[in-house]
Amino acid sequence: MRISKINLNRKQVLLLLINALLLIVFIIVSVFARNAVKDLYSQQCASRWENKEVSYAQVSAFISPEQKMQKEELLSVRSSLMETLSKDSYNESAGNTRVWIDAYSGECKADIRKDYNTLNVTAVGVGGDFFQFHPIPLLSGGYISDEDLNHDRIVVDENFAWAMFGSNDIIGMQVWMGNTIYVIAGVAAVDEDDLYKTAYGSTNRIYMSYDQLKSQQESLNITCYEAVLPNPISNYGYYALKKAFGMEEEEEQLGQDENPLNFDNVEVMENTKRYEAMPLIMSLKTLKFRSMRTNSIGYPYWENIARTAEEKQVVLLVIRVILLIFPCICLVLWLYGLWSRKTWTTKSIFMGIVEKIRVKQEEKREAKRLEEEEQSDCAPKDFAEDDSEDGDLEAEIYEEAEGILESEREINTEEDLYGEADEESTDDEDSEESNESELRTVTGEDMFSL
Repeated sequence: MRISKINLNRKQVLLLLINALLLIVFIIVSVFARNAVKDLYSQQCASRWENKEVSYAQVSAFISPEQKMQKEELLSVRSSLMETLSKDSYNESAGNTRVWIDAYSGECKADIRKDYNTLNVTAVGVGGDFFQFHPIPLLSGGYISDEDLNHDRIVVDENFAWAMFGSNDIIGMQVWMGNTIYVIAGVAAVDEDDLYKTAYGSTNRIYMSYDQLKSQQESLNITCYEAVLPNPISNYGYYALKKAFGMEEEEEQLGQDENPLNFDNVEVMENTKRYEAMPLIMSLKTLKFRSMRTNSIGYPYWENIARTAEEKQVVLLVIRVILLIFPCICLVLWLYGLWSRKTWTTKSIFMGIVEKIRVKQEEKREAKRLEEEEQSDCAPKDFAEDDSEDGDLEAEIYEEAEGILESEREINTEEDLYGEADEESTDDEDSEESNESELRTVTGEDMFSL
């Protein structure tokens, strides 16, 4: 097949190079944007939990301290979620596996003592599957959970370990909070990323049972609730959590002007898709309002990191859109040029497709026929079938021979008839000739005698 040579002028080559460069930069920016959120493990619990049968969504609720949410209100939220899931046939009693998980937390300042050394720390009271949502890397030891027999164990970060003990190898060491002794179960690493360190701060941080911290700090409130829920349709988990917190449904707000700001003491959001294109575009619309605060909700450090990453993703999305504008314009102009110079019609394309289909069908039929002939030639036959076929063949030959002989007899009979007729006519002619000759002879002789 001969390929025609493509002739491009200098302008076309330049446009081609510019478009190729813009697309390469677009790919690089896209890869960078994807890798920028790949390590945000606190936003990826749904992907770690979901299976092939059911899609899941991670949703979060951030509660203002003014709400003064305690475990009693938390039980009401859990009960509402279980009722919603059971109504839609997501019932844990139907199987041995858990259908959903959740976690809650609240933090406050506290003093930790070891001998005569006292450190002021940020104490985070955790409950549920907190470390399932936040798998903080550990330098040593392990996590704590609600299933522990004793809730006197704590996890400390490496800042605390170095400040209090001068080492990370402190598993099993004891510290005091108030009049209670707590045992160190693990040492959590502090990420060296600049964004993480900025949001985390330079404070010493410990993680302990929420009930234990509540017993030490009466003013402690639940300020963050997280759940991974089945999400069979878009925003199912989001609206289920809003309903559990008693927030208005969007259907009830259709007659009101939509306000991008949140004036409630609870903010519900979906973490799973927050870095996809459409949520980023929606957040771009409200970007100018991000600095406005209309409530007293405070975000934990992991949410501050996620929100900063979200703003970076919005900027990267704008850059990617700008990079695609020029190639898209060139593509549209090129397609328009092809359309204006087209020598084909829709009917010709359709007929060409029909012809190709017909040719392929013919080829398939021919190939099938040849295959059947090869199989019939190669396949062994039974002797009975051979005999019957030979007998049929002999009968046909005999019938043909009989027909030929019969035709030959008819031909011979006709020839004999024609031969006799010819002989009779010949004899008559000979007798007539002899009579004529005799007549001539008599007449001549008589004439001479006269």
